[in-house]
Amino acid sequence: MNTNAGFRLSLDNLYQQPSVDAMRDALHTVSAYHDREPQHRARIGRELGVILLQAPTGSGKTLMLGRTLEVVRGQLSAKTVWFWFAPYAGLVTQTRDALAAQCGGLRLRDIYADRETGTARDGDVFVQTWASVAVVKKESRKVRTDKEAALSVDSMIAELRDRGFRIGVVIDEAHLNFGSSAAATAGFFLNVLSPDYTILATATPNDAKLERFEKDVGLKVGSRVTVSRDAVVTAGLNKAGLMVGVLRFREEDRALIDTEVATLTAGWSQHSFIKDKLAEKGISLTPLMLVQVEDQQDGKEDPVARVKERLIEIGVPEKAIAVHTSGEPDPAFHTLAYDPEIEVLIFKLAVATGFDAPRAWTLVSVRPSRGRDFGLQIVGRIMRVHPLVRPLHGKEPLLDRGYVFLSDPESQVGLDEAAADLKAVREGIAVLTDMLDVAVLGNDTRAAESYGATRLPPPPFRSVEGETEADRAQRQMSMGLLNPNYATASTARQQSALNAVGGFADSSMPPLFPDLPDVLAPRVLPRQAAPQAHQVRYALRTDLGLPAALIREELPNLFDIEADLCPNIAREFCRMVPMTAMLLAVNSNAELSMRDLFNAGQTDQRNLSVRMSAARIAEQAQMHLQFNDGIDPRRIREAIEAELARLCQKEGIAATTRDLRRTINLAILRKPQALKEAVRTAQSAYIRLESNEPIPAGQFGPKDAPKARKGAYGAFIGRFNSPERAFAEMLDNDDTGRVKWWLRNPENETWATRLILPTGKRFFPDFAVGISGRKTPDCIALVEIKDDGETGRLQSDSNAIKINSIHREYRKVFWSFREQDGVFLKAFWNESRNRIFSSGPFEIEDMVLIQ
Repeated sequence: MNTNAGFRLSLDNLYQQPSVDAMRDALHTVSAYHDREPQHRARIGRELGVILLQAPTGSGKTLMLGRTLEVVRGQLSAKTVWFWFAPYAGLVTQTRDALAAQCGGLRLRDIYADRETGTARDGDVFVQTWASVAVVKKESRKVRTDKEAALSVDSMIAELRDRGFRIGVVIDEAHLNFGSSAAATAGFFLNVLSPDYTILATATPNDAKLERFEKDVGLKVGSRVTVSRDAVVTAGLNKAGLMVGVLRFREEDRALIDTEVATLTAGWSQHSFIKDKLAEKGISLTPLMLVQVEDQQDGKEDPVARVKERLIEIGVPEKAIAVHTSGEPDPAFHTLAYDPEIEVLIFKLAVATGFDAPRAWTLVSVRPSRGRDFGLQIVGRIMRVHPLVRPLHGKEPLLDRGYVFLSDPESQVGLDEAAADLKAVREGIAVLTDMLDVAVLGNDTRAAESYGATRLPPPPFRSVEGETEADRAQRQMSMGLLNPNYATASTARQQSALNAVGGFADSSMPPLFPDLPDVLAPRVLPRQAAPQAHQVRYALRTDLGLPAALIREELPNLFDIEADLCPNIAREFCRMVPMTAMLLAVNSNAELSMRDLFNAGQTDQRNLSVRMSAARIAEQAQMHLQFNDGIDPRRIREAIEAELARLCQKEGIAATTRDLRRTINLAILRKPQALKEAVRTAQSAYIRLESNEPIPAGQFGPKDAPKARKGAYGAFIGRFNSPERAFAEMLDNDDTGRVKWWLRNPENETWATRLILPTGKRFFPDFAVGISGRKTPDCIALVEIKDDGETGRLQSDSNAIKINSIHREYRKVFWSFREQDGVFLKAFWNESRNRIFSSGPFEIEDMVLIQ
């Protein structure tokens, strides 16, 4: 509510006036209960005298509450003094100003300076926080201590009751009002205030929180006044929509962009559009962009300073940025909403609730964790409609929406949940009936029966000082509070625990660590383990046409060839990547997609130019260069820089050393596989092919191993995981006539075929298969089988390198993974997407062709 308004606002007839009328009627009803049953004053106050006003932020809750107190002044059967509690100290002034401007029939008093009861009158209102009055010890606060010149709050309330006053309490933002000192606050509320009337107000339509609040304080809502968001929108007090923006970057640029800078850029861009539209419509109003940051962690960078620096970097004037956090509070915080010089406010979560910012349209959140509370509290800050814009309400879509931009789009679940809650708010005014339902305290059965009330359960059992566990159990059983069987079981459990702790566990109990091997026993790791008693030797099937040996790739020591290798890598890399075209690339085009949380199907898309982070480019590129332990990344970089300089000179392009280095970094990151491919191509000239280690003439396996018609050893022996075994069976059952034989190619065996990767490591494909019609030595095709195509294991960095590698003689390796229904799929590398994808079922015929 705009407290600067110079006139008394009229209540909206759609929901504000009906809500005030409903709360007024409920207070009259409760007042009548107090008159009729004065002996149950406290219980009536806790269970029947509690009214809940549930209305969205911006609906005018303060106005409705204030007008309710104003309208019942002089109408209830007893005079009432009201204590109004705001959740934060900063909101006390805002509330007092609003009440002073719009509820002139109320007299506002100061709990610190004015505790005189002799001058009290009906409708007096004290506005404060719980922290100012509710503490563990009465003497801990000055306002809770009697002095010669002034009563304590406790004594003031007691004296007001003696003078015939009733006590009313208004709790704004009830679900979070008690805060960290909830126990002390609840005690003050129940034992000192013990109000006759309580009005709870919340913008959070969350029954779970409300129920917890009721339980903590011992309250039961007797009347509920609920206002729907649709009604507030229709009245022109809430924006019609809430757009959530998500940025999508080109795959090759994703790692080069600081998402926080990009998100701030998107928010500032939207803020500028709104600013231009307001100017176009002749509205003299400067919009406000809110930026929410995380709390600072010990030893880490200050998030406020970081975000402020980035805002200035994207073009926000420093004088237009204000900050308000607990560590850097702005004494004029609540005037920021009306200061046209301030266009951006950086804040943390704590100040979000209740902050009145009617000129705020845009919110950027770089806070890493967000839940439903984030949505409910923060959304309210940008959903209010400024009075100057209300004449255009419903006519200008750009101005009739709030805009939220998240640095991590996957964290928007809090917003989705909040929107669902707000949309589901039912509009209803449920007031008390004249039925009095009272539960009698204690266990007075006769009183409960005569009064028709519910008997309460017994109080919690308290232990007696000095009694033993057995004495305590016996006393509980004598009082009917404990089943006798429980005591026996409890005693047995305790005795068992004592035995174990004391080291006297029953010797018949099983050991804690059974069947563990003797770690001190010597381990023997032979090249091929000796056969066990149940194993037999399987001979190599010479009748299938297997070669005597497989061809292996071997590479000399890279240190010996580095001087020649690095220039070759540089030439290959510059041939594959359009380096000179990247010299002037500074920005990246991103797609900004926005959807409306409240209005399904409402979307908006546009392109946004986002500056790439030079620091991130350099950092990421350096990491990509360090993939081969045998090649010094500095030598590769120097060679590429020399080659790029040569190309620039050849094409007449003027470029500084800084331009060259930035371009190289950008090229490495935009084409992450190109550098590895350049290394693979360059080092292929140095690879030796060896076939001097014969395939073993025999291997050991179980006596009862299943037979394999086309297996190299005539049986399914060796190590297979489930997909590998299934693929071997598919090869063995081939009915196309293409599979001549298959061999499990074991890892790290000297005779097994291998490929040398650009990383310098060796790659041992799972199978070597003889395929009729294949034009490679001995018709051999190599196959790699992966566990599945859904988990991150398939998309690992090492697999991205392996799938692009080519054996000098056997050519490209075939890759496959199995679907859940058991069908094997072909896997291939998609260069534009930088991922492995499937391309239909794996067919034996595919292996005839050379990839």
